[in-house]
Amino acid sequence: MLNYVLSFLAFAMMSTLSFAEANKLPAKYENLFTAIDHLSVDFSQSSYKKLRNRTTVRAGNAQFSKPSMFRWNFIAESGAVEEYYYNGEKLTHFREKEKLVNHYNTNAGLAKELTEVVNLVLDPKILLSVYKIKESKTTNGKTQVIFVPNVPDNTDVESIFVTVQDSKKFVEEVQIFYRDGNNTKFAFKNPTYSTNDKNIFTFSRTGNFTVRHHG
Repeated sequence: MLNYVLSFLAFAMMSTLSFAEANKLPAKYENLFTAIDHLSVDFSQSSYKKLRNRTTVRAGNAQFSKPSMFRWNFIAESGAVEEYYYNGEKLTHFREKEKLVNHYNTNAGLAKELTEVVNLVLDPKILLSVYKIKESKTTNGKTQVIFVPNVPDNTDVESIFVTVQDSKKFVEEVQIFYRDGNNTKFAFKNPTYSTNDKNIFTFSRTGNFTVRHHG
């Protein structure tokens, strides 16, 4: 479900550019992109597949905390529940319909990639390590910044739209457009910034599940 998002993140992780080597954020946006330590949100995810001319929509809620801890609770249109937990040591993927629990260690590629999604929401400046600002505009209290790859030939990503709610300095939407015509959008709302209990980032459901461990 996050295939295209993950391909974008894999590219970001392979980059050898440091923040200092990348383009600097214009001064007027320095205060707009603010780092956040803890965040809880409601979200929706829509993924458009050009080949099928179909958009899949899911929604749920999520909790993010630095350093790199997260919990995504997805609910599909069918009502199926899918969850991702990462407590800094172990990534767990739970699929309620299949009663399946997959555990991954911290070195697994999936763990690293999902961590980058959280980093992007908590600190949008991370994009500047591999992307440059193409344009930006501010309307109705929201600023949208369009990022394009520094090295287009190294990625399938065509552009990334990031929308920030100016008053709360909160990333309200991230949309990733791909060269093949597909796109994925995350929309976030109802943010709260209180400290998250670390226990919520560890899988704790009980039941008769099939459990698999991956290196």
